[in-house]
Amino acid sequence: MVNKKIYVLMTRYPGRDAKFLSWYTRFPYTHTSIGFEDDMDTFYTFVSKGFFIESIRKYEKPGRESFPCALYEITVPEKTYYNVKRLVLSYKARKEKLKYSTLGLVCCFFKIPLRRKNKYFCSHFVAEVLQQSKILRLKKKSTLYFPKDISKHKELKLIYVGNHLSFVESFVNKQNKNN
Repeated sequence: MVNKKIYVLMTRYPGRDAKFLSWYTRFPYTHTSIGFEDDMDTFYTFVSKGFFIESIRKYEKPGRESFPCALYEITVPEKTYYNVKRLVLSYKARKEKLKYSTLGLVCCFFKIPLRRKNKYFCSHFVAEVLQQSKILRLKKKSTLYFPKDISKHKELKLIYVGNHLSFVESFVNKQNKNN
């Protein structure tokens, strides 16, 4: 049986909102996204614009402030890997219908599970994908997940802690050299 790796990237982009969320959750990371071993520069998530494909490399611009990040990996059978990838790409295919759930995030602060059709915030989306793929058994509803909650699952193995510039050098550039 061939195993593949799925990644969960946690970051804390600079900003007032991130500082507040980090303080509130007592966790250094405030944003989460999901990616796959075949492309370490592409991660899928939700931001204020809705479903979003983010490239960590785009933040490499000169003069741009570095920000902290952590990378977790989950080893899964090849079949599960491709099922998760198909699921994430199904979100991409309908991204025009998907919106960011500001109200959902606010309700999460108050531990009120609010599920709205086609509306997600970043950690809700990642928790939902991992649950639907039967990789994680969630201890509470996916709408109540902050990045900190995802990091606590024993299925996730922490493999990197640092800043995004070192992450790009350690993983993204190394992968590009190997391909």
